[in-house]
Amino acid sequence: MPLIYRPNCNLILQALSVMMAGLLSLPVSSTPLIALREADNCAGCHTPGRSQRPLMERRCTLDCQGCHVDPAGEGPRNQWGKYYSLDQASLVNFMKPEDPLKDLSRFDLHMDTRVIHWDRAGGDRQTFPMAFEPAIRIRPFINYLHLTYELQFLGRPEDNKFRVVNEGDRRYREKYSIMIDALPFNTYVRAYRGTPMYGLKRPNHTLWIRQRIGLDQFATTEAFEIGGTPNVPFFRVSQMSGDPYVDKPFRQKGSSMHGGVRGVTLGWHLNGSYWDTESDYHKIKMKAFGAGLNVFNTIWYSEKNWRNVSAKTSEVIPVYVHPGSTIEEHSIAFAQITGFTAGLMQETLEDDDRDSQRRSIFVDIHPVPGLQLELWRRMETGTRTATDTLGVIHFYVDW
Repeated sequence: MPLIYRPNCNLILQALSVMMAGLLSLPVSSTPLIALREADNCAGCHTPGRSQRPLMERRCTLDCQGCHVDPAGEGPRNQWGKYYSLDQASLVNFMKPEDPLKDLSRFDLHMDTRVIHWDRAGGDRQTFPMAFEPAIRIRPFINYLHLTYELQFLGRPEDNKFRVVNEGDRRYREKYSIMIDALPFNTYVRAYRGTPMYGLKRPNHTLWIRQRIGLDQFATTEAFEIGGTPNVPFFRVSQMSGDPYVDKPFRQKGSSMHGGVRGVTLGWHLNGSYWDTESDYHKIKMKAFGAGLNVFNTIWYSEKNWRNVSAKTSEVIPVYVHPGSTIEEHSIAFAQITGFTAGLMQETLEDDDRDSQRRSIFVDIHPVPGLQLELWRRMETGTRTATDTLGVIHFYVDW
């Protein structure tokens, strides 16, 4: 696969760099609203001529489980996500997807990789590999049991290739899951190592509401979870034993809960979360509330997160933990054209270190199945002043 991907990526990256040079004064950002954008997408499950899901298995939900094997999102898509990505997610659709209810495959391979181009304030430019995530999904009985295994390679700005390092800066890690699903009302139980379950998932790792609460792309935990999407509402309850890539005294152990409800009419959506964990040195408690609306494919979404961090000892602790904070986000996105989304985002952060605001303008394009282009420009004011422009090429394949 890399022999096919790398040349094409270079051509696209060159074109993207030219676009960014011309658009440097035009603010742009990546969309955090993909789930809400599809809130009223009934055709994803009810396309004429396709099999319909039985009543007890329906999941009219904004939960990531609607399209991904992992309910936290990212990684392998299930047969419903694969159908949607081929049939409705891009500007140009040239592939006829298989009816999800007729997909009897026992294993699937998935590959997701990203290259990032970063223009910083002051003229510095960096292009580096951001992530490479191959994964396999096995369904021994077609239904009721999912086994997944995923490798995650994470690049840094100084890299020109991925490194296999599992200590220190944590550039490499493994994710896996054993999940019993397809239970009545689409409930599930699973034991996993992967992304902690909290809040509405955002693909943009630079958002304060993911980054400053410690749940960006570097976050991992081992946990046991019960959840489901019984048609309109959804819920998750996780008991976490901490990040295996962190030394035991610093692992955050505890529980998280998340739930929400949505309506097809106008794509309205409410979600709330609660988090309570502690290590040998810190206690962390968080709560969040979000709401959204989709009117004529114009998407409004707001979320607020409260984070409290307390030290359990007065000694100097050799690990950095983001302090307690209040983070607020308001977004508007325009998705009138299939495969194209653009919009505005306002973020506010208050904590012991910073009292700042970020304003972003973003463009997100899916030109053809398997390819996504993101352009965004972010302007920060307040305690810190910064401006940067980011372009991301996201390439994924399902077999």
